[in-house]
Amino acid sequence: MTRKTTGIPGLDSMLQNGFPFPSAVLIAGEPGTGKTTLAVQTLFHGAKEGEKGLYITAISEPQWLVQKFLGSFSFYDQEMVEKGMINFIDLGPSIIKNPSDMLDMIKKKIEQCQPERIVIDPITPMTDLLQWRGETREFMHELFAYLKAFNSLAIITSEMSYDDISHSQESYMVDGVIVLSYPEEEKVRRKFLEVLKMRGTKHTTGRQLIDITDDGLAVQAGLR
Repeated sequence: MTRKTTGIPGLDSMLQNGFPFPSAVLIAGEPGTGKTTLAVQTLFHGAKEGEKGLYITAISEPQWLVQKFLGSFSFYDQEMVEKGMINFIDLGPSIIKNPSDMLDMIKKKIEQCQPERIVIDPITPMTDLLQWRGETREFMHELFAYLKAFNSLAIITSEMSYDDISHSQESYMVDGVIVLSYPEEEKVRRKFLEVLKMRGTKHTTGRQLIDITDDGLAVQAGLR
């Protein structure tokens, strides 16, 4: 099986040396657990390996704000952005006007950029916008079918708690599920990463301690 290294210290060894390629991986967790950091850190790692990356956001945060936040990490390389190795795209304004065109907009941007790594961060506002129209399930099926057929590593973040995952549509459609959490233990909150699912991969199970520093996110595998 072809694999793509994650660029996250400690994670590759948990996944038999990286994410399966092609595949779609869900990064789930509540706000502030490190989902965006993990996803974009992986994008820049790929860019340094010569792989084009595409970051798509909508509604939650404008792309310029995301870039400003990410600029504080050492993995962020503005030169990669200027060279077009990584493209940041905000679909928010267009999606609000025409929610039913969301999938076509995403496909168009992907086909324009031809990326090997794709991040959709987060997918939650997109599905929420379609829910009242009754179009969420169809959108999810078509999106994941498209991403898997495109021959890329697609990372999709979703704002959900651990309890939400078992009955979420996303978790059943993707090839892998990674959960980030920060439970309170003895009046102290610590951040953890857990690989719940990764097709074709013997992966390390159980919650693993993570640390987020100026260098980005790292997994302290074996520490719980």
